[in-house]
Amino acid sequence: MVADIFSEYYICNFNDAVAVEDLPADEALRQLWTRQKLWTVDDLRGILQRWQEQGKPGLEDDPTSQLKDFLLLIFAFVQNNFTGPFDKLEEYQQIHSELELEKLDALEKLKASGEELNPNVKSVELLLIAKEILQGLLESHPESKVLIWWRLRVLCLHQHVLDDLAASLYEQFKSAAGHLQAHFNQFGSRELQSLLLLELANGYLQFHRSEIASQILDELCRHLQVELKVEGLLGVRTKFQQKALPQLCLKVEQLNEQQPLPAAIHTNEATKLPKLLLLEDDTRLERIRFVELKDNEVMTLPSVLQALVLAKVKQLKRSTPKDRLADEQLEPYTQTLLYQEHGPFQVRQSSLLLNCLQESNQRRTVERSWKQCEECVKLLDTSEEELSLRSRLSYGFAAHLSPKWQVQLQLVDLLRSLGMTKTALDICLRIHAWQQVIECYTSLELRHKAAEIIRQELEKKPTALLYCLLGDAIDDPSFYEQAWLYSKKTSGKAQAYWGNHFYRSADYAQAMDHFEISLEINNLQEAILLRCGYCAIQLERWEPAVKYYLAYTHLEPNGFESWNNLAKALIKLGDKQRAHRVLGEALKCNYSNWKVWENYMLVSVDTSHWDDAMRAYQRMAELKQHYLDQEVLTRIVYGVSKEDPAGSGALIKRLIKLLGQQSIQHGNEPLVWELAALVAQTPLKKAEKLVKSYRAYTPKHLGWETKSEHALKALDLCLEVCDLSVAAIKEHIQEESEVMITSQLNSARLAGTSCLNALKRAINVDVPAKQTAKVEQLEKRIEDLTKIVQERMNVSRS
Repeated sequence: MVADIFSEYYICNFNDAVAVEDLPADEALRQLWTRQKLWTVDDLRGILQRWQEQGKPGLEDDPTSQLKDFLLLIFAFVQNNFTGPFDKLEEYQQIHSELELEKLDALEKLKASGEELNPNVKSVELLLIAKEILQGLLESHPESKVLIWWRLRVLCLHQHVLDDLAASLYEQFKSAAGHLQAHFNQFGSRELQSLLLLELANGYLQFHRSEIASQILDELCRHLQVELKVEGLLGVRTKFQQKALPQLCLKVEQLNEQQPLPAAIHTNEATKLPKLLLLEDDTRLERIRFVELKDNEVMTLPSVLQALVLAKVKQLKRSTPKDRLADEQLEPYTQTLLYQEHGPFQVRQSSLLLNCLQESNQRRTVERSWKQCEECVKLLDTSEEELSLRSRLSYGFAAHLSPKWQVQLQLVDLLRSLGMTKTALDICLRIHAWQQVIECYTSLELRHKAAEIIRQELEKKPTALLYCLLGDAIDDPSFYEQAWLYSKKTSGKAQAYWGNHFYRSADYAQAMDHFEISLEINNLQEAILLRCGYCAIQLERWEPAVKYYLAYTHLEPNGFESWNNLAKALIKLGDKQRAHRVLGEALKCNYSNWKVWENYMLVSVDTSHWDDAMRAYQRMAELKQHYLDQEVLTRIVYGVSKEDPAGSGALIKRLIKLLGQQSIQHGNEPLVWELAALVAQTPLKKAEKLVKSYRAYTPKHLGWETKSEHALKALDLCLEVCDLSVAAIKEHIQEESEVMITSQLNSARLAGTSCLNALKRAINVDVPAKQTAKVEQLEKRIEDLTKIVQERMNVSRS
């Protein structure tokens, strides 16, 4: 057990396998784990009255009693906003009126980094008071791991109910997460240790820190000695498919069988899980049918591993490009979770919603997608008798709790994609999703209606967001200023909307001024970081461009354009080494964009990363038909030759292969053959390639014999071919036979002769002395070659 004033059972994971006799002799704790309802309206009334009478708890107050009060407030808040059922909200409103809780001004106090709470948040005072109780407990017991864990959860809940990420909450989260991660093994139970790592990973994902989340999930896999592997197995997807094709399947291997995790049937025995709706398609199968019968059996995973698989698929979705291929790679994870017989309710709910998202882009599954999403929304309102709050909270914090309105917004997106805009609009109006209301009315060509509704809402209860949305709806920037002043100059969102107005009209200087003020208030606004970086590039302010694009890539590492623009700014600042690394990241996000490959190739050449330059050149040749960049090829050849003058390294071998491919594709380009000759390993191979260079050179430059510059180049090529052909007699490898050498001597002689004949036919040409001298040299070489060839032919005959 963790050395703590509070039992670790106060973490309240509500595992069905925990027997009453296992619990410590603590009446408050036993009530939490055993009584029929986790909280009642009378409980809340008593807690809130005590709070009003006593104010902030002091050192003399019973910490266990305070912790119980805190937990009941949090459970009530979570039920009213996240898990449902929402059947006690009317009774809570009575308490709210009786105790005049509006005087707490909770909406204002819970703002973070200028971000307002979502208008759908219910019983917000419970969160505020719970936070203050927890803060008092932490001041009295700052080393309590149980309290710090709950602080972590409260921060995540607080972030969930804000409209955008808040930098101040992330800083607090990092502090709590760092402390808990360093001491996670102090918890006695393997399951609790695993849950803590899961919640840390989920929290980092919530703040869009995918890389850190991935590292924590890898640590968890090592801790549990579990391996998640996606394998390709033969199977069929459709009812009429004759030939089995490779299909992806997830295998979860528990490497340590001696320390098994408790089975889901024990930890979540009483949980009634929602089922995946039937597809009912005349072609597609409900599930992939694998050839091997044993592969069709669903692995039974413990609850912790189900939460781990869910966290992994969420992390992968966050860190991979958003396309159909990525969805197919994630499908094995969700399919494994959807067919578990037992497990945590929140894991199943999140899996169903994730599956809805993945299926919404496919013609044969889109109908099931929106129907399933509708079922998920209805399930939140299911009465407590059918599905208790304790069951809903079991492993809940490790399973991506989502507020009710986020689930409803997912349904709105699905309905709009299916053209059911009016139905989507009704939901948007009900949940005060004003941005989506404007979009729906715009789709229906009734944009003026959106402005009317927002004006009505402003009359009821003004907010900075409503002023901004009205400014958008009627395109009047004065309302952004009103939003800024209404927020007492604390709303980053007001400045962001103000900046967007100028951004849309391409006034980048003014837009950037407003964006920078917004980011000073809250630097976790992804869209604003991206736009601010773009404004900086347009204004050629390279240092700010690097700053903002770098911040954006930390939040959203999968946008290749941001990496590309970051590299551009670094190049302008002269930091090409960093630009090279940055473009490498851009390629991970979009492997098929030739513009990024071209930039990567050019920067690789400038920074002497020859291996990367060759890889980029080959990729460019794959992406663009008949691609040829002679300048880049030349720089690569001379760069590699300088780096490896002996010509024995891996770079030279790769370069020879690249030039071989280029010679085949561009056999009529003399420079390609000349470059290939430079890196060829023997005089014979060099001579062969230079002959081809000469043969490509003369037709490419028509009338070359009449132009001194071209004539000199042709003479130089022929002279070098003759010298190399003679050198091949003594310097050759075993594979180069005498016949091959004699053949090359003949080719050199013929090439030289054709060059001389063409020059002699040229009339009315002013021949410089240098050219005359080279002609004489070539004539002498041809005479020598003729003698050598005759001698070799006589020897071969005898």
